[in-house]
Amino acid sequence: MRLLILFVISLLVACAGTPPEHASYLLRSDKGVESRQLVFDGDAYLGGLTLADYIDQPGLVLDKGEGKIHAAKYHQWAEPLRVSLRQFLSAEISAQLGHDVPPYQPVNKPAQRIDINIDQLHGDDKGQAVLVAFWSISSAEGTSTHQFAETTALASDGYDALVTAETSLLQQLSQAIAASL
Repeated sequence: MRLLILFVISLLVACAGTPPEHASYLLRSDKGVESRQLVFDGDAYLGGLTLADYIDQPGLVLDKGEGKIHAAKYHQWAEPLRVSLRQFLSAEISAQLGHDVPPYQPVNKPAQRIDINIDQLHGDDKGQAVLVAFWSISSAEGTSTHQFAETTALASDGYDALVTAETSLLQQLSQAIAASL
């Protein structure tokens, strides 16, 4: 009987704890957000976008070192990254170039195809955000390939700071892609 009472008390104490706070994060560009007709005057479009499998999931990812990662259960992207990254990169590259770079192939217009592979996008055990990406630009003249590998320190502890740092790195990637066109 004593064990049953201790078990019930333990269960009540465990249930009385505060549940973890859940947060969802949107990846959105603040560039080009206005009502207007999109005009394809340029000669490039966003083609394929691939993500490493370990980041193609809802939870924000932390590299704990020694090949171990942690996907956050209570801090997640609000929509699939492969969707939000396509829109984000299209808007950011367009802003850098000063003309619309559509996130899809334009109809009946020859254009350079930008294919992007995000290999790493996570926080690390040193308090930094990490982004490693590769992209290629293909046209009738051939293909050029490029690499981006940068880290940035988080301004503070927590997932909010990680999302801010990752967004900054993705903006830097967009600038590098635009400069390579």
